Amino acid sequence: MACLALVLAATPILAQVITPAPVAPEPNKVKRDGDLTLAITNSYGMPLSLSFGNNAGFPGFYGNPEPTLLPIDGSLTYNAPAGWAGRVSVGKVNHDDNSKIEGSFYGPGNGDIDVSYVDGYSVPITCSVGGQIVSGCNVELFDLGCNAPDSVSAWGPDNRIAACHNAAQGVPDGPASSMFAPCAGAAYTFPKDDGANTGMIAQTEMSCCVGVLCPASPKQRWGKRDVESPKTPTFKARALKARGRLHHL
Repeated sequence: MACLALVLAATPILAQVITPAPVAPEPNKVKRDGDLTLAITNSYGMPLSLSFGNNAGFPGFYGNPEPTLLPIDGSLTYNAPAGWAGRVSVGKVNHDDNSKIEGSFYGPGNGDIDVSYVDGYSVPITCSVGGQIVSGCNVELFDLGCNAPDSVSAWGPDNRIAACHNAAQGVPDGPASSMFAPCAGAAYTFPKDDGANTGMIAQTEMSCCVGVLCPASPKQRWGKRDVESPKTPTFKARALKARGRLHHL
């Protein structure tokens, strides 16, 4: 027995080498050919809050992104599969009355995107496809004042209005209130403001820009001349005001 114990003790124990299986990429983080790509750029002059939602029963963006901050002059890109339908809320703070990017995508040639101020307004947004503006309005509507029938719904970290509730939210056929009127037909300012939607889009690459320095929509009723001539003093003053550098035009 002693000899056996000695032999066993002297016998080396070989560890079993297990080769790990290849790690497959997470399906919800892979961009496939034909997927939607949405890029959002912050030209507003302060960090902005992004939050995400998708329609019930529809897939969201890959990775199911959590609310996040978009830094000044930063850009974030999100991808989605065919079947996506949802929205991105954009503002100084995370609030239900923020401006929204809305869209749906059922495959190449079968998608659309629009900018909505139906719930409320927080920041100006325009969205483009192939270099052409398809929806949105770059007018700083806070310059017109958030007054009745609209109402202030949130304040920002800069002690200025962060979100203004749109009183026409429950008025399907409008019209837009005086504050929202400059963007009527360019962004959704009431539920059936369908001029803000160009319909089906052939491309899968979409981009949205936040701020008065973004390209203007030809549909917006105010501010186009200033945007077309960005060297004018009026445009510069309005842009600086929107970026928090001036208090008065």
